[in-house]
Amino acid sequence: MELDASDLLQRVAERVPAGLRTKVVVIGSIASAWAFRDVSGTHAVATKDIDLLLLPAIDAVTTAEMLGQEMLDEGWLPRYPGGIQPGRAETPDTQLPALRLSPPGEPEGWFVELLAAPLSSQTTRKHWQRFHTDLGDFGLPSFRYMPVAVEGAENTDFGLRVARPSNMGLAHLLEHADPDRTLISNLPGTPSRFIKDVGRAISLWWLAREQSPMAGDGWLAKWRETLAGLYPERKDEMKAAARAGLSSVTDHLRETHGIALNGVLAPHGTTLEAFRRAHASLTDLFETL
Repeated sequence: MELDASDLLQRVAERVPAGLRTKVVVIGSIASAWAFRDVSGTHAVATKDIDLLLLPAIDAVTTAEMLGQEMLDEGWLPRYPGGIQPGRAETPDTQLPALRLSPPGEPEGWFVELLAAPLSSQTTRKHWQRFHTDLGDFGLPSFRYMPVAVEGAENTDFGLRVARPSNMGLAHLLEHADPDRTLISNLPGTPSRFIKDVGRAISLWWLAREQSPMAGDGWLAKWRETLAGLYPERKDEMKAAARAGLSSVTDHLRETHGIALNGVLAPHGTTLEAFRRAHASLTDLFETL
């Protein structure tokens, strides 16, 4: 089953209270489909999770409690992958389930998942914060480079902001300067996390080039603005880290391509050779950053 990105964003926006919309940024696959909706075959997304990033970080727990409880009160249904139920006071934060909610009447369809922007002090890849609902306690995960992903997020007519592909791609690359070799058990072959995530960055770049031959200029401008704004004293360090993340898959491009074909590149049938060219041209782009 596939859903139109614009329709899906509108449906999500209608459910987010107006007072909280400024604290939400849509990231992930739906954000990619929205950004590339004018590229043939890309406006629709397979039914899956819709990631809602809550910010600012200091208010994320409060926002999660308000938004999560309001959606539950409206009849949204919680999903418990792996059967992990809401926690109690004694449940460790790292063992709490994330809050995933399906809209009323669509228990087997798409669902939203709540995430948090990280505090500036976060250095670990992933951090969990506890928040409360009438069902029990849930965990709000944050990833250290999410501020990069949502910097300069675009406004939509629906009142929700959507992350830019250039920034989501950069966040993936920064995350894997030191490749995360955690295995993804629900994907064929149980690939390492870095292979999937860096492949997503390459896929977004491939789509950007399909959308416009001038994509490189736009991505460079957004990267420079983001790094200058978030890491003014560490720009060179961040550039080197992103390049390292991209080079981490150089010897794994066949596997990376295979995963990408089951993700955002599924409608396009992109060949391995075209994927290799995208990797090479993205590498070249960093030489001018």
